[in-house]
Amino acid sequence: MSNTIVLNSVGTLHLKEAPANGAISPGDFLERATDGDFQRQATASINGPKLIAVENDLVAGTITDDYATGDNVRATYLKSGDEVYAFVPASAAAIVIGDVLEFDGAGGVKKGESGVTVATALEAVDNSGGGSKARVRIELI
Repeated sequence: MSNTIVLNSVGTLHLKEAPANGAISPGDFLERATDGDFQRQATASINGPKLIAVENDLVAGTITDDYATGDNVRATYLKSGDEVYAFVPASAAAIVIGDVLEFDGAGGVKKGESGVTVATALEAVDNSGGGSKARVRIELI
């Protein structure tokens, strides 16, 4: 597994920073809270901004180093064709290469059901029996 969230970008990364409004992991999709802070993307099945938390390499952070409430979160907006490590939730339906994915409403992605596709799976992940979220390599649409 790579130690970076953005695996391949089709252009320049545009990093954003804001305080964390709750715990955030690199690889979580984000949105702005009403106070401007970052929080996990909380609405399932939307085609909203594709903003993802990245590792805090300014302090030698890795993809396993979470941000705590109030920490300054580094994030980037993704474009079609970008490849990243995202999360699938615990007990999620199994995903195979090429499956369409949508936001799960908790900062991750899940197998597409609503028709609002945000990405495709680049690897298979079966987290159907998992008790915690798992990483999956995806390509944004």
